[in-house]
Amino acid sequence: MKKTNEEINAPNDYLSKSFFEELNYKMWSTKGSRFNCDKRLRTKGKTSNVGLAIISAYLIIASLITVFGLELGISQNALNFIITGLSILVLVFSQFENAQNYELNAKMHHDSGLKISELYNELRIFKTLREDPSSYEMLSFAKDITKRYESVLNTSGNHSRIDYDRFLMTNIEYMKRTNPDKVKNLNKNEITLRYYWNVYGWYFLLVTIPPSLFIAINTFTQSSS
Repeated sequence: MKKTNEEINAPNDYLSKSFFEELNYKMWSTKGSRFNCDKRLRTKGKTSNVGLAIISAYLIIASLITVFGLELGISQNALNFIITGLSILVLVFSQFENAQNYELNAKMHHDSGLKISELYNELRIFKTLREDPSSYEMLSFAKDITKRYESVLNTSGNHSRIDYDRFLMTNIEYMKRTNPDKVKNLNKNEITLRYYWNVYGWYFLLVTIPPSLFIAINTFTQSSS
C-alpha cells in the first residue's frame, strides 16, 4: 500500500493510537485533501484556459499591427520577433497544459474522495452505532475496510502537499485541540502564498511578460533612434 501525505508527515505519536483511531484520521484527512485537490485542479484548469486565451489575443493584436501598418515606434524586425516569440509561447504553453489533464485528474480525485467518504461513513457507523462488537467482528471489519481503502488509494493518484496543508488550515481550531503536533508548524500566510502561486503564479507570468517585453523593446527602439 502506498503511503499518503498524511502518513508521511505524521507526528511521532501516530502509531501509538488504536488502529481505528489511526484509520479514522487517515480517511477523514485524505478525503478532505482529495476534495481540495479536485477544487484546486479545476480552478487551475480554468486559469490555464484564460491564460491561453490572453496569450492568443496578444498574438492576434501583434499580427494586426503588421497587417494595418500601424506606426508604434517599434521596428518591423522587433515586431516580427515578438510575433514569432508569441507563436512559440502559445504552442509550448498549449502542449504543456494539454498534457496536464486538469479536468480528468480533478475528477479522479473527486471520485476518490467520494469513495473514501463512503468508507469513512461505514467506519463511523461501526465505531459509534455497533454495540459491543466481538473481537472477531472488529478484526473482520478492520481487514475488509482496510483492503477497500487501500484499493481506492492504489487506483488514484496522490494529492499534493498543499491540498493536505489547506485541509489542516480549514480544521485548524479542531486540530489544535486534538492533534496540536500536526499544526504547530503551519504558517497560514505561507500556505496561502504557495496555493496562489501553484494555481495562478505561472499564468500570471505568462500574461504579464509579453506586454512587458513589448514595452521594453519599444522603449529601447525609441531611445536608440
